[in-house]
Amino acid sequence: MGFGTGIYTPRDAAALLHEDVRTVRRWAFGYTRTRPSGPVVHPPVIRTELPELEGQRALTFVELVELLYVRTFRRAGASMRAIEEAARVAARLHGSEHPFALREVYVDPDRVFYGAVRESDGSEALIELRGHGQHAIPLVVSPYLEQLDFDARDVAERWWPMGREGGVVIDPRVSFGAPVLEGTGIRAETLSGSYHAEKAQHGERTTDHVAWMYGVSPRLVETSLAFEQWLKAA
Repeated sequence: MGFGTGIYTPRDAAALLHEDVRTVRRWAFGYTRTRPSGPVVHPPVIRTELPELEGQRALTFVELVELLYVRTFRRAGASMRAIEEAARVAARLHGSEHPFALREVYVDPDRVFYGAVRESDGSEALIELRGHGQHAIPLVVSPYLEQLDFDARDVAERWWPMGREGGVVIDPRVSFGAPVLEGTGIRAETLSGSYHAEKAQHGERTTDHVAWMYGVSPRLVETSLAFEQWLKAA
């Protein structure tokens, strides 16, 4: 791991994905459940690379994007069994340990999911999506093509979580991958935090005051506040 990796705790990832932190941990690191017959180990859905340090785990930017893909299909009704098998199929098709961060799976998810898991009668899977049909699959992830930038290897390298017009970008090469305001390198939480700290003293002039403090436009302060609200959204 080196420059441009990005580092996210499970809690950071959960906030950005609008997901429960326990779910993020299960997807990323696996979990064990105790049954009457003994413990049952459930492996992670994705492969993680950062070592455990003092009992703490973290994710890279690429792994964060993979979890975005997993979350999207879970919310569309795909079973974990289908997603886990799709991860294996995609890894084999693309020769990648992080297949859900590749442009191809966002452009053509049918190739990965269609027939990835099969019923006993041989019918195609995505069992939980039966009734929506294969053609609904691209509609689930295609909006993220407008939020993600890909490098020359077609691996995700930037994420615009509120869309490109939202003005906040997550780039693992900038500020260790923290969400920053477009074109500035300033963390969004820095401006929103300053706004709240100065609000009591400056009242209605707080936006302009914080903008003056950091040498940015008032619009960027407003963007930081909008992102703060976006993070809190369910």
